[in-house]
Amino acid sequence: MENGINEEVKEALEKAIEKYKELGAIVEETSLDVSEYSLATYYIIACAEASSNLGRFDGIRYGYRAEKCSDLKEIFVKSRSEGFGEEVKRRIILGTYVLSSGYYDAYYKKAQKVRTLVREKFAKEFEKYDVLLTPTSPITAFGLGEKSENPLEMYLSDICTVSINIAGVPGISIPCGLDKAGMPIGMQLVGNYFDEETILNAAYTYEKAINFRENCKPTFKGGDK
Repeated sequence: MENGINEEVKEALEKAIEKYKELGAIVEETSLDVSEYSLATYYIIACAEASSNLGRFDGIRYGYRAEKCSDLKEIFVKSRSEGFGEEVKRRIILGTYVLSSGYYDAYYKKAQKVRTLVREKFAKEFEKYDVLLTPTSPITAFGLGEKSENPLEMYLSDICTVSINIAGVPGISIPCGLDKAGMPIGMQLVGNYFDEETILNAAYTYEKAINFRENCKPTFKGGDK
């Protein structure tokens, strides 16, 4: 995954690592080697859960109900068409597909097996390390609505965080610098199961050391939407 990380993100993380060393941390490089399949696994499971959980929002029992419908079928179709945004619809369709007969074993069941593998890999890492440090995103922050028309690119920006969700371990994202455009760069600290205290302390210690609020002033860009 390292080759897909923006150079400014790499530089900011390297500086953060040096700061942690100055603060007394013992730093070693390691690799979980799960990023290449974590993204696909996450979106299969997340979309399947979205499809299942949002099935109740039919305009009858829960959720938005469309007006001027002539029959029950039209209530269902119009309510869900009008009540859900494009991304929600996209996830419902994908989730319904992977849960459907003939595809459940090929996609959803296999994704759950990979999820178990990811959890085991994280557990193995925390036998040796207290905290894992990664980028929050392989790219720097972008303007609001800037990438709304490219869902695939949006999904790829999650590649550093989805394995944390799959494994169920705690994580925290804090700013560790700015890019040339003045946009913030995120650093992610990941902790062992039920050990939120350690990553909160690690994040707080770093924030105090660099005094980000005083020394860095992000430039927030707005998009067309």
